[in-house]
Amino acid sequence: MSWVFAVTFALLGAAGLLVVVRLLRGRTTLDRIVSVDVLVTLIVAGSCVGMGLQQDGSNIALLAAFALLAFIGSISTAKLIEKKEPYR
Repeated sequence: MSWVFAVTFALLGAAGLLVVVRLLRGRTTLDRIVSVDVLVTLIVAGSCVGMGLQQDGSNIALLAAFALLAFIGSISTAKLIEKKEPYR
């Protein structure tokens, strides 16, 4: 079963690299905001896989709080960007 965790970590790492490239090369502010949100999601997912590998669920509340803060941050920045852009 450990090969499943290795493949999962490899895929999450590859996705993380692609997101960092998008973060650095993003054309608009919205691209960068979305990439930061996806990066936080990948970090939470990697932490969950790590907890599954160690069979220790003691940090679930911390991860849920971290994901909630990331969600609230994404929503608030989207609202700010929406106010700056004129309606079409």
